[in-house]
This record gives sequence, structure tokens and C-alpha cells, in this order.
Amino acid sequence: GPSTEDRNSTLLYADINVITQKSMWRMRERIEDVGWTFRVMLNEFLRFNIVGVFNSAFALVLYETLYWVEIWPTHTAVVAWAVSCAIGNVEAHYMHYRFTFHSTFPYIWSMNRAFWTYSGQLVVTTSFHYLMVEVFLLHHTLAWFVNTCVFGYINFLLIRWIAFPPEYDEEPVHPM
Repeated sequence: GPSTEDRNSTLLYADINVITQKSMWRMRERIEDVGWTFRVMLNEFLRFNIVGVFNSAFALVLYETLYWVEIWPTHTAVVAWAVSCAIGNVEAHYMHYRFTFHSTFPYIWSMNRAFWTYSGQLVVTTSFHYLMVEVFLLHHTLAWFVNTCVFGYINFLLIRWIAFPPEYDEEPVHPM
């Protein structure tokens, strides 16, 4: 028969599967409870992107400046990305708190939650930037645009549901 190790790994997989299913069910319940329809999501995503144009311009200027300064010459683009993201995320969080989501969730709590989502994204996007620039030799500015676009929607979902919980909106978000 199967070894103890095989049975334990099967049980672990089953436990993870059950936890994932329960989490997905709770997320569906949250989405239904706050009335987050496709139309509402699209409306919020459009507002997120309108504010994001300013945030992206700020981040790109900061990135190019840090690239020009060469904080770490052997990894110029990667370090410029990491530092500009860390600074840009603080600026972007404030802008989204102020103009995008109209949340009553306390700012310091929102920033704390955003910190954890941004930190996780920073690790992933910096690794992705490294691959694009230093392994695949993509121009650093093009890599910046690819990174920003690829992870933009993921960022929207994470900060919307973690840093700016819709349960704390001042009022339901109406179409623009």
C-alpha cells in the first residue's frame, strides 16, 4: 500500500484544496454582498486607470531618474524599478485612497494592508524586471511598460479587496 509519506502528502493536498474552496466561497459571498457586478468592477477599474495615468507618469519619471543616477551600476534597471516601485506605491496608495475608492476604511489600516500586497508584488515584479532586462535583454523602459501593464489589473484587484475593502465605501460606486 501507499507509504505514510504518500498518505500525508495526499491529506495535505486535500486540506489545501478544502481551504482554497472555502476561501473562494467567502470571496464570492463578499462580491455578492457588496454588489460588485461586472459593471461596477469595470467602472472602478476605469477610475483606477484614470488616477493611474498620473501615478504611472510619476513612477516613470522617478524610474528614469533613478536609472540615470545608477544607484547600483551592475543592476541599474532592476534597482531603479525596485526603488521607484517602493516610493511610487506610497504615492499611488494615497491617490487611490483620495480619488479612486472613496473608502471610509481608516487610512493607516489601508496603508498597512497595502504594504503587504505591494511588498509581495514588489518581489514578483522586480524578479520579472530582472528577467526582462538582464536575461532577455529587453530595453529597460519597454520592460517598465510591460511590467506596469501586466501587473496593473492584479494590483487593482489586490488593493481593492484588501487595502480598500468595498464594505467600507462611503456609498456604492455608481457608473461614471
